[in-house]
Amino acid sequence: MTTQQLTYVIAVAECQSISKAAEKLFVTQPSLSQYIHSLEKQLGVKLFDRSVSPIRPTDAGALYIEWARKLLAMEESMNNALSDLMGLEKGTVRIGASSFRVRCLLARSIAAFHAKYPNIHLSIREADMKQLRDQIIAGEIDFAIGSGAFEEKQFHVESLAEERFYLAVSPSNPLCEKLPEPLSAEDIVQATPKFLRHPPLDLALVKDEPFVAANAGEYDRETLFAVCRSCGFTPDIAYSVQTIETVFSFVCSNMGIALLPDSLIYYGNFKDHPHYYPLPDELALSHISLISRQNAFLSKASSAYALLLKQLVDVGTWQMMGG
Repeated sequence: MTTQQLTYVIAVAECQSISKAAEKLFVTQPSLSQYIHSLEKQLGVKLFDRSVSPIRPTDAGALYIEWARKLLAMEESMNNALSDLMGLEKGTVRIGASSFRVRCLLARSIAAFHAKYPNIHLSIREADMKQLRDQIIAGEIDFAIGSGAFEEKQFHVESLAEERFYLAVSPSNPLCEKLPEPLSAEDIVQATPKFLRHPPLDLALVKDEPFVAANAGEYDRETLFAVCRSCGFTPDIAYSVQTIETVFSFVCSNMGIALLPDSLIYYGNFKDHPHYYPLPDELALSHISLISRQNAFLSKASSAYALLLKQLVDVGTWQMMGG
């Protein structure tokens, strides 16, 4: 069983199409189709059901793909272990995070690491936290950057920074007339005296208002439901959208109110912002963490990147990125 065989089968499964997988792999569609057919003949089983569209793995195919991912992860770990013998001259660091965190939080740390260790390759996986959990367990990534709750028996979690939710309301929403004076994005980013003395809002005051929520990701509707239910009500979801950035744009267009993380305020690079209302710590406060598999081997390269990331957080680099 070769690395090429494993990679080709996984690509077909992920693309759900031989032609799309061929394009991704930079091979021709007929040659990839013949390659898969020959492998199936060699194994004596069908790996894909081609009678449906999009094609999908058979039971045997699903089992092959599960082990293919494990074997590729083990090979990558072996290569990193061998690279450790050479110090930090070569190797690969496999990082996972949501698209938002990759774009807005990690760019500077990746650039700084590459400048310091130019021969170490950084592999970035963008996915939601559920997928990242699975990839950590499978050994497909070294660690992820994100938030949420994690099983202590499976994951090692190290806090990088605090993250706080704010109630966001469009300035044109009549609700603003009923609420206390809001905070601006500048108040939050600059930690003005107004920000420091502003009392938290009782979220029950907006229990009858329509909300906007994301369907998936770290800031999904389940997060909103958990916060609102702790205040004694179930939120009315007027719009369900895909990303936290879309939630932001819907709020700015006065299509509902929402809970937004301060990461979006610091690093979103938006010119115009809604009004923000702070919430009590027990409702609003969470942590951005570095998550890895419990007792997993971390190469020197991965450990070096994790250390650099923590140093950038400690000196406030992430905050400076929002300016």
